[in-house]
Amino acid sequence: MNAADLEAMTTDQLHEHARSRGILGADSIGRDELIAVLTDTAMTRSEERLVASTELYEIGRVRLSKRVITEDVQITVPLRREEILVERIPITEASTPPVEDPDVFGDPAVFTRDQGGVIYEVTLHQERPLVTTEIVPMERVRLTKVVHTDERMVVGEVRKERLEVELPGERPRPVD
Repeated sequence: MNAADLEAMTTDQLHEHARSRGILGADSIGRDELIAVLTDTAMTRSEERLVASTELYEIGRVRLSKRVITEDVQITVPLRREEILVERIPITEASTPPVEDPDVFGDPAVFTRDQGGVIYEVTLHQERPLVTTEIVPMERVRLTKVVHTDERMVVGEVRKERLEVELPGERPRPVD
């Protein structure tokens, strides 16, 4: 049947003719494409091929968190303390002349008090530890993903079509 004969058929007739010729899925093929298929005397040979792809799936989760713990820490603090040291320096007669003022000891009212005569005061100090805390950043911790790429051999089964030609009076033979 030539292209003109096929053009004269209705779409339903074309589908029926294609089914009778063994064309699979003929009912889902459009009119123009069906005419092209029916007028084509060539055959398509197909093969399956393995197509590898990857699938991403979760293998676990990593969580970075922080919590506060309390621990006892011992440090040494240097503390200063003042003490009084009484120094007595003898005066030799050769280096100092005698005191001639009879009032050298001062006013008798001052020396007859309950506390005695002239008072010299020295304030003494002592340090004591004062402990506080301060927050000091120590380090930054970051989670980073590292991607490693491996190769893996995969094996699968594929189908291939082989064509044979059978000429009149001959056995079928493969088409190379």
